[in-house]
Amino acid sequence: MKVMCILCLILPVLLLLPGTSPAVSLSGESNTYMQSRQAADGTKELPFYEYLNLSVRDIGKETISFQFGGWLRYDLKDNTQETGQSRSANDLSYAYLSYYSKTANTTVNLGRVMVFEGVAADRLDGIYARTDLAKNFGVSAFGGTPVETGTDSEGSNSIYGARVSHQVPGLYQIGLSYLKQERNSEEVRKEEGIDLWLRPIDKVELMGKSRYNAITSEWSDHNYVLALGPFYRVRLNTLLSSVNYKDYFTASTTAVFKFDPGVIDPNEKVQTLGEQVSYDVNEKLNISALYKSYSYDIAGDATYYTGSLRYAVGKSWGTGGSIGRMAGDVERLKYKEYRVYGYGKFGKADATLDYLLVNYDEAINSVRAAFSVTLAAAYELTEKLKIGADLEYSKNPDFDKDVRTFLKLIYNFDFVQGKKGGV
Repeated sequence: MKVMCILCLILPVLLLLPGTSPAVSLSGESNTYMQSRQAADGTKELPFYEYLNLSVRDIGKETISFQFGGWLRYDLKDNTQETGQSRSANDLSYAYLSYYSKTANTTVNLGRVMVFEGVAADRLDGIYARTDLAKNFGVSAFGGTPVETGTDSEGSNSIYGARVSHQVPGLYQIGLSYLKQERNSEEVRKEEGIDLWLRPIDKVELMGKSRYNAITSEWSDHNYVLALGPFYRVRLNTLLSSVNYKDYFTASTTAVFKFDPGVIDPNEKVQTLGEQVSYDVNEKLNISALYKSYSYDIAGDATYYTGSLRYAVGKSWGTGGSIGRMAGDVERLKYKEYRVYGYGKFGKADATLDYLLVNYDEAINSVRAAFSVTLAAAYELTEKLKIGADLEYSKNPDFDKDVRTFLKLIYNFDFVQGKKGGV
């Protein structure tokens, strides 16, 4: 499979480079999962997953490293005839050589890279670079072929963009960004944006971004948060967002973000206003309240508010709960929710118990009360190896009884090649 093939080809080269560096270090994490669940059509599923992330550093010089992340899935139960899908799947999330220099804070990444710069939140096969300029200016740029998952992307495909920023450390940073994607010489994405971080005085912080769709000539979304405090143990967060679905989803690089017009109207627009107030009674006890107002152009309006309580004794154990209410114009957005949870660490073992109950105002598929109970436990076999299991039992409008088990094996590793005195 391509993830493991690429890894097997690259790692020996990196680890056996000539001794131009005193040591080459490899570190990473392997997450192995096996899940048992039932699909909506009653089909039993038993998928096996492997997620691998690793980092190779000190290659040739301190400034060069190699980063890798990928996953694979294999269904232990053969449901290909029922689902029409393959039993196996894999994906190379990222794999790139990285060069870093303290001079001008310069970074250059080459390979399958992940880019988070202004309007860009993409994976691409190509190059990404950033550096600081004079007078507190900074610039970043990227270009290559976008990595598209589960979409019809035949033909030539390219993506490129840049971001220019200016900052006064501790006071503000503002960035202007641009992104363009072409498929067969046709523009499918063309976005411009502004992002802001501002701290005019102590305990007042504003952050957020706005994105403009240059193809439709409309603003696709605005998202901002104003954080105040703490003032006498009180913190306040004000949230404001606006999303225009048609402009926001103009072009998708993954099938996950392609919506069915029969379910969600592409002409929908939503504005969200929220306020969260948090109060630390003492070092262990916290109470908070959250209010959100949703205004949909087509689906109608909805409001959500909840009160929460949390009690924690360091990292040893804790408990909490919340009571919430969603009041909307459609059946699925009219309910009350109740949650209680607790967790604890007992030597090398830890456990969590979580219970969630949702009472609908009107029955959905003859269900008025939906709930889920989750029990999770884990044990550290060694400092680097941890095993665990999750068990979830739930009932909701889609499943009369849904039982899921989740087994996990987490292994952290590190390896040093060429260090004096041995490996």
